[in-house]
Amino acid sequence: MNIRKISALCAVAVFTVSTAYAKEIKIDANNTPYSEADAQKLAATAVGMGVKEPVSLNGGSDSITVSGSSATQCVFKVGNGGALQIQGLNCK
Repeated sequence: MNIRKISALCAVAVFTVSTAYAKEIKIDANNTPYSEADAQKLAATAVGMGVKEPVSLNGGSDSITVSGSSATQCVFKVGNGGALQIQGLNCK
C-alpha cells in the first residue's frame, strides 16, 4: 500500500473511533459548508489527533483546516459535494 492509502485508512479509523465516543467538542467557528453534526465529527477526529479545544473549522470544497488552542492543526482533504467524505488527513 502506498502512503496515501495508509493515511486515508488511518483517517477513517480515527473518524470511526471518534464518532463512537461522541463527546461534544467546543467549536468556536464553523466556516465550512458542513452541518453541525459533520463539524462535530471533524472536530472530534482533530481533537483525537492533538488539536486542543475550542476548535475552529475553516475551508471550502477541497480541504478543511481544524485548529485550536494548541499549535497542532489538522487538514482534512474532503470530496466535493454536500456530504462529508474524508479522503485524507494531515496533522502537524
